[in-house]
Amino acid sequence: MKKNEMIKKKEEFTSIIKTSHYLKNQNFVLYHRKSKYPYPHFGIAVSKRLGNAVTRNKCKRRMRVILDKYKNKLSSKFDYIIIMKENASKIPFNELESSFQNLITRKESYEKKK
Repeated sequence: MKKNEMIKKKEEFTSIIKTSHYLKNQNFVLYHRKSKYPYPHFGIAVSKRLGNAVTRNKCKRRMRVILDKYKNKLSSKFDYIIIMKENASKIPFNELESSFQNLITRKESYEKKK
């Protein structure tokens, strides 16, 4: 994932979370909001309840790999915040990836209904 695709500022995180729609499943909460840029922005949030710093960073690295693989399936008109839930650190990578893929397909069907 490129640096210009990442959301780092706390103000951006909170504004997206407060003013956007969300979808969730057992491992993730995905917030999405219309972007003012021609390319998507991604933010990854991991709670301290998930574990120590090593565990949280491992979860973020895994999520970045998944995002690199599936970002072409996500609309480029949106900014995304992905919040990882506590059980995301305990499941294998392939289950985490399939869970995120399921969330993306739900988002696509949600957009088609609108």
